[in-house]
Amino acid sequence: MRLAVCSSKGGVGKTSTAANLAVVLAELSSQRHGGRVLAVDADPQDSLGRAFGVVAKTKEDSLAGLLECPDADPRTVLRNEVAPGLDLLPAHPSLEQVGGLLATQGGIVTGIRRVLRPLLADYDHVVLDTHGDLGNLTLSAVCAADAVLTVFTSDPGSALGAARVTAFLDQHRQFENTVAQLIGVACSLWDKDGKAAREVLGALEATDLPLLPTRIPVSRRVPSATLAKRPVVLSAPTSSVAIAYTALARDVLTAYEGVR
Repeated sequence: MRLAVCSSKGGVGKTSTAANLAVVLAELSSQRHGGRVLAVDADPQDSLGRAFGVVAKTKEDSLAGLLECPDADPRTVLRNEVAPGLDLLPAHPSLEQVGGLLATQGGIVTGIRRVLRPLLADYDHVVLDTHGDLGNLTLSAVCAADAVLTVFTSDPGSALGAARVTAFLDQHRQFENTVAQLIGVACSLWDKDGKAAREVLGALEATDLPLLPTRIPVSRRVPSATLAKRPVVLSAPTSSVAIAYTALARDVLTAYEGVR
C-alpha cells in the first residue's frame, strides 16, 4: 500500500495520523514477515520528520534535493530505523520552492513517484504526509500513491475538506494523473461530549464518504509526544489515543484490501 494522508486545511491532526499509522504499520509488517515501512515527508513544514526527531539540514539531504536532481540516489537521503521497521525520507523548507519550479517545468505530477520508484520493492507500505492543502505538492504525493486517507475534526470546515479531497481525487483520476482511491475518512481530535463533534459526524454519516469506525480522541499526550519527538504509539503505547491509532491502522488495512 502506498498511502497519502491528505487534508485541504491544516490543524486536523494529519501529521500525527501519518506518523502513528507509519509506526503501527511497520510493527505489523515486522511481526508478520520481517517487512518494513517507509514514511515520506512531502510537506515543506517537515512536521513528519520532526515527529521522529529528524531535521534535514540542507535541501540536498531531503526530498527537495531528490526532486530537483533526477540522478540522485534516494537511498542516500533515507533515515533508517527512526522506529522499529520504519525508515524516513525527510522534507526541507525548500521543498515548496522546488515544487513550484517543477510545476512550471511540467514535472510535478510524476516527481515524487519517480523518487520512490527505486525504493518500492524494499517496503510493504509507504505512508506519505502531504502539505495541508490541495496544491502541487499534494498532487505529486497523491500521484505516487494508490490509496488516500483524509482526516476531519469537529470543525465543520474540516468536514467540508473531506468532500474537497474526494473531488480533487476524482478530477485528477479523470486526467489520468492518479489511480489512487479514497479508502477512508478518519475522525481526529474526537470530543465525545462535544455537540459540534456529534453534528459534524452526523453530517458526514449522511454522505457516501467511506468513514472509518475508529475515532482518535482528543488527548494531551499527542502534543507531548510531539515535544518528545516520538509518536504517541511509542511514547505512551497503553494510552487510549495510542490504542485508537493502532485500531485505525487496522481499519486502513481492511479498507485497502476492500478496494484492491
